Parts: sequence; C-alpha cells; structure tokens
Amino acid sequence: MSNFIYKRLLFKDDTELPYISANYQRPEVARYINIADNYFDYVTVGKNVYFYKVYRSSKLIGTIHLEKQYKTLFMDILVFPEYQKQGIGISILADIQNDVFGLDYEIIEVAIDQTNVASIKLFEKAGFVFVSQEDELKNYVWQKEK
Repeated sequence: MSNFIYKRLLFKDDTELPYISANYQRPEVARYINIADNYFDYVTVGKNVYFYKVYRSSKLIGTIHLEKQYKTLFMDILVFPEYQKQGIGISILADIQNDVFGLDYEIIEVAIDQTNVASIKLFEKAGFVFVSQEDELKNYVWQKEK
C-alpha cells in the first residue's frame, strides 16, 4: 500500500472543488478529460460512483473516478500536472488494483485518448492490456488473478 491518503468526495459544495475544477480546466488536462457542468453532482450522488481526492501528506495531488457495474470497475485517474512523472500514477493504480477501496471487482476497464501516450504507457506498465479501439479511444483491461 502506498503513502497516499484517499478521501471520498461526498458533497458538491466541498471546499476543494474550485481547485479540482481548475485542474480539470487546465489545457493539458482538458484536451484528454472533459467534464460536464453537472459532473460533481453526478459523482457525489450517483449509485456505484466513487470520486476520491488523492493526497500526499496534506497536499491534494489528484483525483480518481471509479464506477462499478457488476464485477467491472471503470475508472479515470488524474494526477495534477505538477505531480506527474514522479511515479504517483503507478502507485495509485497499484492501490486500486489491490482494492484499497473494498469495491470487490474482478476487472478494471479504462478508455484512453489515443494521443495520450503518457497515460497509455502508464496503464500498460501497470499490466493493462489493449482490447479494442472506438473512434479515438483505446480500451484497456486489467483482470485480477483468480
């Protein structure tokens, strides 16, 4: 287990949402992740939807969006740009693969923009396997060993 602290976002009036939103609007993030105006409503009230803030010590460094359907976990991860290329993403993925959130899944699926080479390399390094492509999105899967 890593040295990160995960805090689930439960309320759309969370005091850190302006900072989180600002990171999603940064050009280097927005080119790969677009969120709707009601995104934070959705992730705080959606059934089987989990949005976590990721902290290293007391510093907010990223977010995780997880959605569970049956035994499959769909996910997005954002490490804020100034914290990228420090091994944080691979450590967070390892925590998710080790089911630190107790979501009892068998498969994790992600869809990555085909031009997002850094994310593709990250997920491949974490053992995700390319399974298909839909338009500009590449789909990757990781399955727990049985």
